[in-house]
Amino acid sequence: MKNENKTLHGLIYGSWMIRSNLWVLSNGWQNFQYLLVGKEKAVLIDTGYGEGNLRSVVEEITSLPVMVINTHGHFDHTGGNGLWQQAWMGEASTKDCKNAFSLEQSQMAASKPYPNYETHILTDGATIELGNETLEVMIIPAHHDGSIAILAHKNRLLFTGDELESGQVLILKQRSDPDFLPTIARHLANTERLLARQTDFDYLFPAHNGYMLDPDRYLNDFINLDQQILNGVAAERPDTAGFNYPADPVISGSVFGNFGRQKRVFYGAASIVYLDGESGISAKETVREG
Repeated sequence: MKNENKTLHGLIYGSWMIRSNLWVLSNGWQNFQYLLVGKEKAVLIDTGYGEGNLRSVVEEITSLPVMVINTHGHFDHTGGNGLWQQAWMGEASTKDCKNAFSLEQSQMAASKPYPNYETHILTDGATIELGNETLEVMIIPAHHDGSIAILAHKNRLLFTGDELESGQVLILKQRSDPDFLPTIARHLANTERLLARQTDFDYLFPAHNGYMLDPDRYLNDFINLDQQILNGVAAERPDTAGFNYPADPVISGSVFGNFGRQKRVFYGAASIVYLDGESGISAKETVREG
């Protein structure tokens, strides 16, 4: 790695190869960025918070042109975009992809070669040709209004961002929905859509907390959990403790505590953390009809 990636604790980014054309890049296991290398160009899925020089790590792996794609607009997935001149994402992600979570992150973004990088919109069903691989974009908003999944047809992999993962899916901010249940109904519809395409992929690759997930187990468990939330019968944990997540984000001083009190519900391998008191169970019949 180049010197600018070094800190007092070593390298910022770890990188390892899953297949000859698929690499994982991680900043201390907080985020997973995926580099998929075709014959003609490569795609980098997400760019983390923007620490160090992610581009130098990518360029040590491939000399091909790199297309940056963001699974959604949260800054822990877009912070390194400014190392490239352009980035592609869902339409709603273009509205907040440059919104840092802290002053330090704003300063890191401003120091990048292209702080005002161009954004381009990916639409549902769009395809991207890498040479020897075709990617398909699927719009799946819930955790974020701009979330997309990326299906790599030849490799038979589905990249899901923060909409499906092994630790927890966070539904913490009201965005386009008036309350919590419409977001869960949308998450259910999205997951059912992915399940209908299950014959096209062998593994799920989320952006946090583990990857190469069994699609049959996770898709079905999240569908069951969403249905139970909508029906007001989801099993609740005594606190929100989970993999890489605190028992009480407010008391612990976690950044997630800024959203307010939260609950964790679960079914099998699926877990969702959401704002306490936001669910509005009385609205469930309206949601079902909508």
